[in-house]
Amino acid sequence: MSTRLVALAVVGAALIAAVAVHGAPKKDEPFKRGALGRRAYRLYVPLKASIEPRTLVVALHGCWQTPEDFARGTRLNDAAERRGLLVLYPAQSRWDNVNRCWNWFDPANQSRQAGETAELAALVQAVAREQGTAPGRAITIGFSAGGFMAVNLLCAAPELVSAVAVVAGGPYRCGLGLDGALECMRGLRLDGAASAAACQAAAGRRTLAVRASLWQGDQDTVVAPANLRALETMFRRLVGAESRVTETRDRAMRVLHHDGRGDPLIEAWFVPGLGHAWSGGDPRATHTWPPGPNATDLILDFLLEPRVK
Repeated sequence: MSTRLVALAVVGAALIAAVAVHGAPKKDEPFKRGALGRRAYRLYVPLKASIEPRTLVVALHGCWQTPEDFARGTRLNDAAERRGLLVLYPAQSRWDNVNRCWNWFDPANQSRQAGETAELAALVQAVAREQGTAPGRAITIGFSAGGFMAVNLLCAAPELVSAVAVVAGGPYRCGLGLDGALECMRGLRLDGAASAAACQAAAGRRTLAVRASLWQGDQDTVVAPANLRALETMFRRLVGAESRVTETRDRAMRVLHHDGRGDPLIEAWFVPGLGHAWSGGDPRATHTWPPGPNATDLILDFLLEPRVK
């Protein structure tokens, strides 16, 4: 998500209520197609049987990307097939943003009542009901603009989301409007504590029962690495983390944040050599860096790990 992309963003239109309708996949395409109002989406339904109710993964693409491109780059459908997960890919249109960026920085698109965040919340609820997935247990995964929007969805609708992964994104309401968004992406005026307080206010809760996987590359020139530290601070306050452990894994630095029971609730990956891209992704897609750790499997391993009783 470049400076030029954000500068060209346009304000998303309000939610139009409608009924979700699934279409059959096209030939040689793994997706079911559907729309809720004017919000198109793709849905991957694994062939592998799983213990009901299934878990729904909500995958939010970055600028210029489409659900198909994001699915290819992350190899998320392959991982979902192995694990028996459903994957919902909401699609941002050129009508809402000429570069297909989610308008995460616009206050009109940050609430549960209207705008893109409200549309996404309604879509998650509709697909979860239709597919019989575990209520309130959606996992939201986002890259770049999709990462910022994943945070918006968590703060606006915490009862729907049990886990979130943010790759090359930043904390809640770190920048409002285009100028604020650019400052946030450049690593300026970040305040993880203020973001946590804003998220708590939006959620109507002091503590969120959520697990988070946060990823950032040290060579990212689009979203500054300082966003990772602000995200860590925000999530530590949201989940009540009390301790941290730093380790080297897969040639990257990984920080684990635990609660008072010793349950790891946050992981933060800082990957050397990674730019603004999906670590370990498929080179046939955009914004991927194949040499890095396999972010898709590592994210799902952590977010799906049973918690300490």
